[in-house]
Amino acid sequence: MTAKKQRKKVWSLAAVARSGRDARAAAVRYMREADVEREWHAGVLAYAHRARTATSGDPDGARALQFATMGYRPPYPGDWDQASTLMLADEARYLAAADLYVLTPQMLDVVIAAAQSLTLADLGLLREDDLPSPSGAVILPRPLITRLPAGSQRRDIAFTWRAPARVPLPAGLGFRGAELPAVRVSGYTAARDNRSFMRAARADGVALPPTLLEDVWSLPLHPASSDQAHDCDHLTVQLRRINTAYWQEETRATATQDQATGEYASGAILDHDQEGTLGSRFVCAFWRLCEQEIAAVQAAPAAHGTQVTAARAAAPSEVRVVALRRSGSSSQAGQSGPHQWHHHWVVRMHKVRQWYPSLQQHKVIYRGPFVKGDTSQPLLGGDVVRGLVR
Repeated sequence: MTAKKQRKKVWSLAAVARSGRDARAAAVRYMREADVEREWHAGVLAYAHRARTATSGDPDGARALQFATMGYRPPYPGDWDQASTLMLADEARYLAAADLYVLTPQMLDVVIAAAQSLTLADLGLLREDDLPSPSGAVILPRPLITRLPAGSQRRDIAFTWRAPARVPLPAGLGFRGAELPAVRVSGYTAARDNRSFMRAARADGVALPPTLLEDVWSLPLHPASSDQAHDCDHLTVQLRRINTAYWQEETRATATQDQATGEYASGAILDHDQEGTLGSRFVCAFWRLCEQEIAAVQAAPAAHGTQVTAARAAAPSEVRVVALRRSGSSSQAGQSGPHQWHHHWVVRMHKVRQWYPSLQQHKVIYRGPFVKGDTSQPLLGGDVVRGLVR
């Protein structure tokens, strides 16, 4: 084998920072200019509304909840095309101004492990001061592949967030208040396996960015009153009701859906995400790990040319690379020794609900995770998280 074939691509801070900036710029430009993306999301929003009202018989209630979870209050857009235009314009503006984070491959493994230990009750402990920044975008080094309740798969490659945000609570559905404080979250996919969409993009001569907007939702913050606690619980019940109808319709449509066959990215994890909440659990785990010493956040330097380009695009040039802080013994990639590892895995990942008297509430704390084995090898599947809940 030649030396050229043996040479592996070297991970570098500058390279991932440049890749993150380029991905953000391409996604912002595409959402602002591509008609095919507006048409795609108009169709997705309309389909979601039809599916969620198929069994409920309440199209107005389903429509109100659909807009509320994205943070929009009445009066709603007149049609789904206008709704798509509004959503994409907001998302492009938020993404352009967001603080940019890029995960290292090891840190991605740790965040996935941490996310799998979280429950819906843990998500309800979220506070605004848990966020590493009011507005941010985190880009993954490889797609996070999950299996949705209908059996379809999604390939998340980035998430964004923005706070403060609000969930306006629709009138007439049993809520006590008018709104809930929240964080707006968006998921981006690495690929859209739909032949009709791909044909339309080619026909328009559109170059697709490496990150495509998948969906937008809101994460309510920890309730500050009994009325807010009631409304958070009631919102969960209402969303589970309409989403169950959606997943039932999605399951029926899967067999005839116009999709192309895709392959898993190397090292990706398949998660059976029965309630479609892995995205929320992932960002919450990422935020908590950023607050702890488990994650080491390092700013990547930006050259003068990069700063000028970012200024022209009205976007920050700074990129924060989030890596796993070494706090225990672990084998480096390619390290020689008595053991020749063929995998690496996350061990001793303990999740603790710790009481904070000053806040009068619990917060999620992670203790003791580190990566063992040769990190140049795939992540070993199976029971990689040992959750200890207190």
